[in-house]
Amino acid sequence: MDFFRSGKQKASATPSVNEKEPVSEPVLVVQKDYKPIIPSPLDDTQQQKLTQLREYINTILLPETDDYYPNEKGFLTDATLHRYMRARKWDYEAAKTMLENTIHWRRDFKPDLLDPNYIKPEAETGKMYWNCFDHAGRPVWVMRPRHQNSKDNERQIKHIVFCLERGIRLMPKGVETIDIIIDFKGALAAHHPSLSTSKKFLEILSNHYPERLGYAFIVKSPWFFLTSFKLISPFIDPVTRSKIKFVVEKKDEKGDGKRDTSELAYLPDYIPEDQIETEFYGDLNFKFDIDIYWTRLLALTGNPHKVIDY
Repeated sequence: MDFFRSGKQKASATPSVNEKEPVSEPVLVVQKDYKPIIPSPLDDTQQQKLTQLREYINTILLPETDDYYPNEKGFLTDATLHRYMRARKWDYEAAKTMLENTIHWRRDFKPDLLDPNYIKPEAETGKMYWNCFDHAGRPVWVMRPRHQNSKDNERQIKHIVFCLERGIRLMPKGVETIDIIIDFKGALAAHHPSLSTSKKFLEILSNHYPERLGYAFIVKSPWFFLTSFKLISPFIDPVTRSKIKFVVEKKDEKGDGKRDTSELAYLPDYIPEDQIETEFYGDLNFKFDIDIYWTRLLALTGNPHKVIDY
């Protein structure tokens, strides 16, 4: 950036961020030097509860003759059981109920078998897509509300779930969480999904994808978001609340002075700068192209589907 330079710029100097040719190839493969977060070892009581949960889950598994059995078996890994126990603070009965509800929901909704051709119209404007990984190897999910293009509530929900499932398939070894960048530039209250759609989205996230959030980065937050956030923040779990960060352009910037510095984030502290899009004050001049993105995403995550271990 110009404020780091001195003297006259040479003709052979590296082009500035804004002068670089735009690229449309998304970053969907993690950098080699990522450093996943290593979970703390379990104590004897926690291990006993996990074993107990595994024994119960094995009694309600689909029969091997069921077409959906490989998908269900792949979902019910030890890592999944661990996430549900953490989400319920190691309360065995609460975790058991939560996981059993998810099992029944997945059998009915089949989130890993959503048809890409049905979902694609929702994705065409680039309102949600995956692009880049943070230093810990978490895939980054970019959301741009201003590109909202549909009033089909059912397909909106399925698009969100489809994205989550594909993001899980982009996770490299040792990674089980994602980051979200929500870019509110140019967004109006009218761009937001209906209240019923938003509630359904939050319900699915909290009940069926627990312990999947690394950080949520908010870019150019408008007044209506800040007002809502102020109202609901006292009711958000402190751990979850600490994961919500408001992006600043420069390191050590104080923002608008209305938030504690712990709520602010300079993205290069979290994500390699060459993978951060220019609109988020990084070096990647990315231009979304649905055909390039869709082809690349499906090639890596399954076309139409891919059974994995969660």
